Amino acid sequence: MAEIIQQKFVLKKGETLIVRTALPSDAKNIIQYVRTIFRESPFMLTTEPEFTMTVDKEKQFLQDCLKSEGKLALVAEVDNRIIGFLNFQNGNKRKIRHTGEFGMSVAQEYRNLGVGSALLKILLNWAEDNPIIEKVYLEVFAKNTAAIALYKKIGFIEEGCKVKGVKIDQQTYDDILLMAQFVEKGTT
Repeated sequence: MAEIIQQKFVLKKGETLIVRTALPSDAKNIIQYVRTIFRESPFMLTTEPEFTMTVDKEKQFLQDCLKSEGKLALVAEVDNRIIGFLNFQNGNKRKIRHTGEFGMSVAQEYRNLGVGSALLKILLNWAEDNPIIEKVYLEVFAKNTAAIALYKKIGFIEEGCKVKGVKIDQQTYDDILLMAQFVEKGTT
């Protein structure tokens, strides 16, 4: 069962942040949150027109996360409003199920306040306690320097680069950096 114990953090502005397991009942609010992120961030692979997630599909995705020992979905909330989201999925084949990739976003007004650090801390603690997961990885736009700095601060290392991995428009590209961290078992 991929659930965490709800945790509270105090953000740099003094607000209380709650990070908890995303539940199927959060589906509608998560979809609304993600649509806002598409407008705020140039660093999303999916574009808003490509985002076709329905409430029912999101509920099923979140239910699958709860049932699977290799998946995790987290929401970060301030005053009962979702301001951050992280989802992690391990490999679905026997030889790669010890690894998993995550995606994370934070609402623009809450960036650089500790939300991303809180989400990552919880993910890595969960991975350390998870008997399957040994390696956590991500892909990040090379121009997303704030995110890269956070990942390095938390202990992720760069493993590679997909040159011109993203085509922004007909003449503009960005590289995709591959970053990862091995998790230590039994350290929490």
